[in-house]
Amino acid sequence: MNEDGLLATLASNPEPGALRVYADRVLEQGNVHGEFITLQLNRADRGSEPDVREEALRREVLEPALREALGPSLTACRWESGFLAAVEFAVDDAPFLALRTLVERPEAQLLRRIVLKALRWDGEGDLTPFWASLGEGPRFPRLEALVVEVGLDLGNPHIDGPIVIGAVAPLYAAYPRLRVLELHGIGHVLGKMDLPELTHFSASTLSLDAIAPLVSARWPKLEELELEFGQAGAEEAEPLFGPLLAAPMSASLKRVKVKSPWPDFFRAALPRTKLGRGRLVEV
Repeated sequence: MNEDGLLATLASNPEPGALRVYADRVLEQGNVHGEFITLQLNRADRGSEPDVREEALRREVLEPALREALGPSLTACRWESGFLAAVEFAVDDAPFLALRTLVERPEAQLLRRIVLKALRWDGEGDLTPFWASLGEGPRFPRLEALVVEVGLDLGNPHIDGPIVIGAVAPLYAAYPRLRVLELHGIGHVLGKMDLPELTHFSASTLSLDAIAPLVSARWPKLEELELEFGQAGAEEAEPLFGPLLAAPMSASLKRVKVKSPWPDFFRAALPRTKLGRGRLVEV
C-alpha cells in the first residue's frame, strides 16, 4: 500500500499499529515526520513529557514548514500521535485560503478542530465566502469541531469588532459529521441547520432572525445549547421567543444557556418550557 493509501486507512481508523506503519514508511523516504510520529506515540505509551528531539522537530522543522506554506494567519497548532489535532487561524477581511493548502498536507489528515479568531477591519469582514469554499475540493476526513471566536484588537483603530458570520449553510453539507459548532460574531444567516452528529452549539450576538432556523434545526444528538442574543428594541420578549421556548429540540439536550437583553423573562420562563424543562438552565 502506498502512502496515500495508508493515510486513507488512518483517516478511517488511526490506531497505533497503523500509525507506526505509516511512520516507518515516510521515514524510509527520509521524511522526519515519521520520526516525530514515532516519538509522540512512544511518549504517549510512557505517559511522559516531550523530549528534546520531539520538541526540536516540532519547533524547528514541522511548524516552520506549516507557517511557510500557510502564511501568517496560522497562530497555533496542537499535535497528537504525530499529526495535527487542532489549528488556530487569525482571520480578517482578506480572502481566507489557508485551509485549501492545509487540507492537502499529510500531517493534517487527522485534524479534528479548527478555530478562527475573526475580526472586521475598516468595516469589512464577512465569512460567507469562506463557508462557500468548504464544499470545493478535498475535505478534512476527521474534522469534528469548528469554532469562530472574536479575536483580539489590541487597540487597533482599524478593527471594528466581531466578524460577520454570514451564510453558514454550505458548512452543513461539507461537514455533516461535525460535533461542535461555535459561531461568535454578528450577522448570522444560519439557513437550514441539518447536523445529525452535533452535540454542542454556541453562538453570540444573534439577531431575532436566528430564531426560526434554531427552531427548525435538525440536530438529534445535541447535548448543549448556548445562545446569546444581541441588543433589543422595544419588542415584547414572549411573542418573539415563544416558538424557540416551545421547540422540543433534542431528546439528548442536557444544558441550555441563554444570554439576552431580557434576562428576567428567560429566568422565569425557560425552566418551565419545552426547551428548558428537565434540563440544566443558565440565564
